[in-house]
Amino acid sequence: MAESMQERDDVLTCSICMERFRKPVMLTCQHSFCRECIALYAEKSKPVQTDETSGSTGNEDVHQLIACPVCRSPTSLGRKGVAGLPPNFQLAEVVQRFSSGVTVEDDAPYCSLCEEGNHVKAVKFCTNCGVFYCEECLAICHPMRGPLKRHQLISPLEYLSQETSQGQVNRDHQSTQQPSCARHGQPFGLYCEPCRMVICMGCVVEHQGHAMRDIPSAAENEKPGVLSRTNELEKVLGETKESLSGVLRLHSKIQENQELHTEEVEKAYCAALEALQAWRQHSLDGIRTRYSQWSVECSAILKHLQLQAQEMERMVQASNDLLASMDVEFLQGSTDFTKTYV
Repeated sequence: MAESMQERDDVLTCSICMERFRKPVMLTCQHSFCRECIALYAEKSKPVQTDETSGSTGNEDVHQLIACPVCRSPTSLGRKGVAGLPPNFQLAEVVQRFSSGVTVEDDAPYCSLCEEGNHVKAVKFCTNCGVFYCEECLAICHPMRGPLKRHQLISPLEYLSQETSQGQVNRDHQSTQQPSCARHGQPFGLYCEPCRMVICMGCVVEHQGHAMRDIPSAAENEKPGVLSRTNELEKVLGETKESLSGVLRLHSKIQENQELHTEEVEKAYCAALEALQAWRQHSLDGIRTRYSQWSVECSAILKHLQLQAQEMERMVQASNDLLASMDVEFLQGSTDFTKTYV
């Protein structure tokens, strides 16, 4: 117990001032220090230029690089300096909890599987399942045998004491990457082989008697089948691509022939149109010539007939006038009429 208390104090102690953290901030390497301590440390460190500012013209901001006091990894302070470093709120919360006199055991989380209204303090936390267990639920739902034998169980004290920067980053990464059961809200931790589905610890009761595996070994067991299917699909894909290339070549040839035949039809059409236009012009010229000649001849005949009609009209008028005259005048004029019109 004394060793655990010592480990807890080490976790909550700044490695610069060797006291409990005050307003802890994180460096790029995820190590945390008091804001005031890292500010003093940065003032004593020699400022250097980053790669982004090397070769600057003098107008750019020069960002100071500091080496982590623990692992010596570089961290760029940026334009805001130490004020721009992200605070470690989780670590600050744990420090405040211990400073207020509340022990981890008193503030331990409840079992995640106990029914509502019957909450029991957890005694173990599974880092693989992400679930807190009381003694009863641990024995029923998480026996350390079979696929669960590989899971890591830690105490709530260890879980809450691991509120360091790196531990929090790992848990955040796990919570964002690992899917959870929609029914129970717990991360998937097992694979039911008969049902061929991943399940959480809350689903174990529904799958009692089924052969189960932990997810990593189940994934390794399923990979050969998926790999074989992938190879088959790649083979089919290759054949499909080859067929696709053939169809593309055929399609290109069809378009080429279409353009060629279209051009031939256009040429034939233009030639036929030109010949038709020539025949039309020749026919129209012949019609105009013939009908012009016939029109001239018809006009001459018409004029001749008009003159004859006029002369006949004069003869008829003279005859009528002679007939209407007195007998003496008629006899005198008939001789001249006969001579003129007979």
